[in-house]
Amino acid sequence: MTAHRREDKYLVSAEAAKAVAAAANRHLIPHRFRGDGANLLPGAKHFVTTIYFDTPGRELFHAAHGHSQHLKLRAKEYYDLHPDLTETATDVAELVRFQPIVWLEVKSKDAAFTGKQRIGIPKVDVPAFFAEGRLTPAMLQIHEATYGGDATAALTAVARLCASCKEPLRADCLVSYRRQAWQDEAGALRLTIDHGLAFFRPPPDLWLRRKALVRESLGAPVATEARRVLEVKTRGPAPAWLAELGLAPIEFSKFEAASTAIHG
Repeated sequence: MTAHRREDKYLVSAEAAKAVAAAANRHLIPHRFRGDGANLLPGAKHFVTTIYFDTPGRELFHAAHGHSQHLKLRAKEYYDLHPDLTETATDVAELVRFQPIVWLEVKSKDAAFTGKQRIGIPKVDVPAFFAEGRLTPAMLQIHEATYGGDATAALTAVARLCASCKEPLRADCLVSYRRQAWQDEAGALRLTIDHGLAFFRPPPDLWLRRKALVRESLGAPVATEARRVLEVKTRGPAPAWLAELGLAPIEFSKFEAASTAIHG
C-alpha cells in the first residue's frame, strides 16, 4: 500500500471506533507486522512511534498547513506489547517485541491522493545517513528483504526533499499511538484505527537508544488526542459497507497536530 492511493481520514469517538472495528472484522482481514522481532503471541497490542522531521524554521509544516499539495518526511518505529507477559517479566523490555529499525518515508499528498517512498534504516545509522546520504549494506539488505528491487528511488526522494529545504532537516516532533489495522486480500483497501495519540518533543538521546521508543519512555506528552483517528486507503472505489457507516472525512494531519502542540 505504498503506491499512489486515495486516503480519507476521520476523527471518531471511542464508540464510533468500535462500530468501525466490528464492520472491518466482518469484511476485512486483521493485519499486523509479522517480520523479524514481531510478537506473534495472541493478544499482542501493536504500537507505532512516528518521528516527523522539519527544519528549525518549520518549512515542511508551513508547506503543509492549509495546502493540498505537499511533502513530509517521517520515520516510523513499530513495536508489539504483550500484556499477558507481565506476570513473568522481570524487566519491562521483556514485554516488548520490536526491530531496531526505523522506516524512513517521504510521503506526498495531492488533494485526497497520497504516495510514499520508503526505506528501512537501522536506528543507529540514521544520523550518518542524513550526514552522508549513503546506503549501507544493512540498509540494502533490509530493502531487498522487504520490497525487493533497488533502493535508489527512496534515497533519491529523501535527497530531493532535503535539498529543497533552506535549512537542514532534523527530528522535530514525535507521535505515539496504538494501531489496529485491516486490509483486503488484494491490498487495494486498508483501514486503520489509531488510539491514544500523544505528542512528544524528541528526546536528546533519540538516535542513541537501543530499546524501542515505547511511549512511557518519552516523558510527559505535550498534548494528547482523545478521539480515534480512522484512515481509509483505497486503490479503487470504496466498498458500500464503508459508506453505510455514515462517517464524514476531515482534513487531519498527525504531523501538523504534533508540530502545533509543540511549537504553537
